[in-house]
Amino acid sequence: MKKNLINYYKLLFCFFLILGTYSCQTEEISEADSSSLEAKKGKKNPKQGLTISNCDEVYDSVNLYAGQHTLVGNVTVTGSDGNYDVTYNITNVGYCLVETHLSVVTNTNDFPMNNGGNPVPGQFEYSDENHSCISSYTYSVNLSDYQTGDDIYVAAHAVVNCVNDVTEEAFEMSLPDQVDVCVTAKGVAESYFDIEISGGNSLSGAHDAWCLDQDATLNNLECFTGDVYSSYETLPEGKFEHPENFGALNWLVNQGLIGTEASPELGNYTFGDLQIAVWNLVDDSVCIECAFTGPYNNDRIDMMVAMALNHNDFVPSCGENIVIVLVPTDNKQSIFIEMPVPCGECSETAWAAGCDFPGNNWSTFFKYN
Repeated sequence: MKKNLINYYKLLFCFFLILGTYSCQTEEISEADSSSLEAKKGKKNPKQGLTISNCDEVYDSVNLYAGQHTLVGNVTVTGSDGNYDVTYNITNVGYCLVETHLSVVTNTNDFPMNNGGNPVPGQFEYSDENHSCISSYTYSVNLSDYQTGDDIYVAAHAVVNCVNDVTEEAFEMSLPDQVDVCVTAKGVAESYFDIEISGGNSLSGAHDAWCLDQDATLNNLECFTGDVYSSYETLPEGKFEHPENFGALNWLVNQGLIGTEASPELGNYTFGDLQIAVWNLVDDSVCIECAFTGPYNNDRIDMMVAMALNHNDFVPSCGENIVIVLVPTDNKQSIFIEMPVPCGECSETAWAAGCDFPGNNWSTFFKYN
């Protein structure tokens, strides 16, 4: 009897178990439960829960950062009435543009995003993935269908490459085409000129500079616009008597000879020695009474020139400087400055600084009014 009772309870348990299973299979799932279930599976609606808070600050120019922390340039917006130019400018000479992707919207939720709230640059309205290592690029954007006065939001993405081989065309392309220069001193103790290059490019700021051409003049406090050349690219024809000696010049300026001893008899090298050696190397100049050079000695100069010509195949690398040639457009005296050779090899993603997207990466956008 006890055995039969146990069997009865077993049958009753199985009956309710089957009934419960059937009920679970046929019960309708509410919309809220469905969303919860999809979220647990990781299948979130791209537009659900991803509202982007609007930026309050308004900009017409923002910094462009590579790898999140390296300042490589800026992105600027100009225009009105629905017609805008958005320009990427690389101001860090160690980098160049190889890709750009741009999205311009009047509602932040119209930015192309994935399910995680991160932007998808490959779906941006404006895109070019074939830049040949350039320093600037502009997109023309037409938003004339929108109301004048609407807020404009800009997401500017780029891929930048490091440029460290100064003999490659990529390095030439990374330099500005022209710069505006003013002489702030002449005949100083460290160089032939002190100059100031105006802002907005990779060479901006104060520099020591040296004269390359005795056949022309450049006076203190004079200003000029100059074409920019790497000393390893093809220079303007006929401008320099010995352009083949710029490798030797690069070697010479990297030796740090000023202030060091040439010999016990001849004493220390001076900045005047170096300036006249520069003229002898590239300008075929023989200086009789050189002004603005300070003290110099022809024997020390000859030693400098001879040593430099033994290194005419010299190419500076990381940790050294490269000669950058500035040729005035108004036939004033050509000069040169030095800049550090970029180091490292890389390809980095870059974003114009601003407000965060709702995803977990560091992509950003900014507001333009």
